[in-house]
Amino acid sequence: MTIKVIIADDHLLVRQGIRRYLETAEDIEVVGEASDGLAVLRLVNNGQGDADVVLLDIRMPEMDGLEAARSIKESHPSMGIIMLTAYDERQFVVEAVRAGARGYVLKARDAEHLIQTVRLVAAGNMVIDPQLVIALAEELSPKKGRDRRAESLTAREIEVLQLLAFGNTNRDIAGQLFISTDTVKTHLEHIFEKLGASDRTAAVAEALRRRLIE
Repeated sequence: MTIKVIIADDHLLVRQGIRRYLETAEDIEVVGEASDGLAVLRLVNNGQGDADVVLLDIRMPEMDGLEAARSIKESHPSMGIIMLTAYDERQFVVEAVRAGARGYVLKARDAEHLIQTVRLVAAGNMVIDPQLVIALAEELSPKKGRDRRAESLTAREIEVLQLLAFGNTNRDIAGQLFISTDTVKTHLEHIFEKLGASDRTAAVAEALRRRLIE
C-alpha cells in the first residue's frame, strides 16, 4: 500500500529536501505541498483528503502548524499528523500532542528516521523523538494521587514495553512474543497502572525516564 503524504513548510528548500528524502521510499508518495497552515487546510479539504499523513512545520505564516493540526484532526480524525520542526522545547511537544499530532520529529534527524516515522504514523502508531519523550512524560504523567515509586514491572511487561517503544502495534507484539492480542492488552493495562500512565506514549516515556528500557 502506498502512503500518501502532504508536506507543509514555509521554506521551499525544506519542502523540496523532504520530498526528495521521502520519494526514495517506494511505498511513499508526496501528493501535495503547502507553504502555510491555511494552504494545507485547503489541500486537505479540497482534493487531498485521502492523504494518510501530513507533515507540518510548527512556525508558518497565516496559520501555524499547531492550529492547522487541530483543524485537520476535527475534519479528518484518522489522518496522521507529524510535526517536523527545529523546536525541541517542552511546550511545543506537549502542545503538538494535545493538538492531535501522532509524531514529533526534529529536523536534525536523518532521512531514514523520517521515513520510518511516516510509516509508523500511517499505521496508527505514535512516534516522539527520543530526545523529547522524557520531557513529554513529565508534563503528561499524573502528578497527584499516585505513588510514583510504582510496584515493579514483570520481565514480560518489560518486554512488552520495549517492543512498544520501537513502535510495534499490539498485533506485532503478540506475534513476536507468541501471545494473544488480548494478553498484550492485559499487559498494557498492568503497565499503565504501575507506571501511572494514561496511554502508550506516556508509558514509554515514563519507562525511559526510569531507565527501565533503552
